[in-house]
Amino acid sequence: MVNKDGKVRKKGWKSYRQGYAGDAKTLTRFTEPPEVKGVGFLSLSRPAGQNDDQWLYLPSMKRERRIATQDRDASFVGTDFNYEDMEEFDHEKYKVAMQGEQTVDGQLCYVITAIPLESGGKSVYEKKVLYLRKDILYLLREDLFRKGDKQPSKIFTLSDLQNVEGHWVAKKWEMSDLKKGSKTTVILKEITFDKPQPAGRFTLQNLNREGGD
Repeated sequence: MVNKDGKVRKKGWKSYRQGYAGDAKTLTRFTEPPEVKGVGFLSLSRPAGQNDDQWLYLPSMKRERRIATQDRDASFVGTDFNYEDMEEFDHEKYKVAMQGEQTVDGQLCYVITAIPLESGGKSVYEKKVLYLRKDILYLLREDLFRKGDKQPSKIFTLSDLQNVEGHWVAKKWEMSDLKKGSKTTVILKEITFDKPQPAGRFTLQNLNREGGD
């Protein structure tokens, strides 16, 4: 994370994911630095009409805290991602429309607007503009507009695309908060696909297990 004054902070984590969109489950466990080691985050997707269920485990409290609807715009563990940004994108919760084509980083992309449906659950954003790489249908950029924004408040970019085990993966993610002047860059160092998940991994019991994966 780099703030507007150029101060840099680094954090590391492991993340596990199962399912897709409205059926996705994600568990994230921070590994460094010492002040956040052991902090855990569990997100369980819900179908259209419901916000995802999310909990944050803090070792200092020895228990989880549920992320309330009004906290969806709060910073995710000091980063430029908020809790809504940590959700899987589910197109069934949006009114989507093709707006044309545009080149991003030398790649021709479909430009798609996604407006949250009132029946899709509460959203921090009024609109999202997605730039989907045309040849492999992979997201390269997301412009995020809060209510009243004429220009995006935040821009999420994905780059350094590599084919890992037959899957296209962006190994570099960058969330820029244009109003704060800060930026969070995520570098994926190690990726594995199609690895069976142990029973109980995506549960509150496991989230609360000290040092649990």
